[in-house]
Amino acid sequence: MRTFLFLAAGLMLAGCSEAPAHNVSPIAQIEQQDRCHLCGMVVIQQPGPKGTADLATEQRLKFCSTRDLFEFALQPDNRRQVVQLLVHDMGSSDWFRPDDEQFVDAESAWYVYGSNRKAAMGPALATFAHQKAAQAFADQYGGRLFQFDDISLELLRSHKGGQHAAHQGH
Repeated sequence: MRTFLFLAAGLMLAGCSEAPAHNVSPIAQIEQQDRCHLCGMVVIQQPGPKGTADLATEQRLKFCSTRDLFEFALQPDNRRQVVQLLVHDMGSSDWFRPDDEQFVDAESAWYVYGSNRKAAMGPALATFAHQKAAQAFADQYGGRLFQFDDISLELLRSHKGGQHAAHQGH
């Protein structure tokens, strides 16, 4: 009997330590009326890649640009709440009408920053599922290649106001 009680207590404790399930749909959809969580602009009216942030509260936030997505997600208070970030794969999407079927996990994406392509909220942070596509974009439009862990608030702010210091490819 004593063994049974210890086993039962152990199972109950193990069940309590599990993280809550994240129930946000893995497929992100940008709707006509969606506004950017950071700036309030209508998301689909902006050119370039967009992004979504899934929070631990099971809320999905939408952003008119990947730049705004990172401006939000990299804030220390927000970083703890973020469960997943999704970005459009611009290697498989039109710059002016990104395809919501082409969202990829932001942590595995490649980024080009400092190009001459216009996007919402300043310089584009162009996003790609594959390094080869990112390099081809940088060769055509300028900018440098970055990976997820290279993106910082300092990097984003260093190019504010149309300053494109990184026009060469990686």
